[in-house]
Amino acid sequence: MATPSPAPNSPINGASQIMETAFEKKRGISDVEVRPGFTQVHVTRVPGDLVDGRMAVLDAVEKVHVSIDFLKMSNTGLSFLVSQDSADRIRVAFSGLDCDFDLVQDRAIVLVHAVNMRDEEGMIAGIVRRAIRTGAPVEHVTDMHDRMLLVMAHSDALAFETSLEAEIETELQATGSEFVGGVAHV
Repeated sequence: MATPSPAPNSPINGASQIMETAFEKKRGISDVEVRPGFTQVHVTRVPGDLVDGRMAVLDAVEKVHVSIDFLKMSNTGLSFLVSQDSADRIRVAFSGLDCDFDLVQDRAIVLVHAVNMRDEEGMIAGIVRRAIRTGAPVEHVTDMHDRMLLVMAHSDALAFETSLEAEIETELQATGSEFVGGVAHV
């Protein structure tokens, strides 16, 4: 019976180092990504009182089997994103409701990835400040522990992505690093 041979990096074979895997990512922005193909739905007046009207709007969305993102309640109604492919179904769903709504086509989500961004003082403010500085109307902002999502027109999203990546590249070059393909390299 043959005996199994030791692994190539095994101390039995005389290897002096063991390969290690890094699990923690570097701090700071690591990627900027644009996801196009969305429609922003604004319901500015709901049928009846506010609570029942919101429920009627959401019931209509559920009945036409449309997935929504970025649900936001307002004093008079609500807003959310749907895929552009679903916009006509929303129009049909709302046609029977006594509500005022607007569908804004060609929206995109900009995802700015950064590990522990909520713990990095000033990072979220800096990202939003940079978005505002481009002159692009930012329609919605949300954050998670490792990314920020901004909703804006697709053309504005592409301009913001280019601007943000250029700023990051400039900052990284000052420290001897580079930003290639949306990823910071130290």
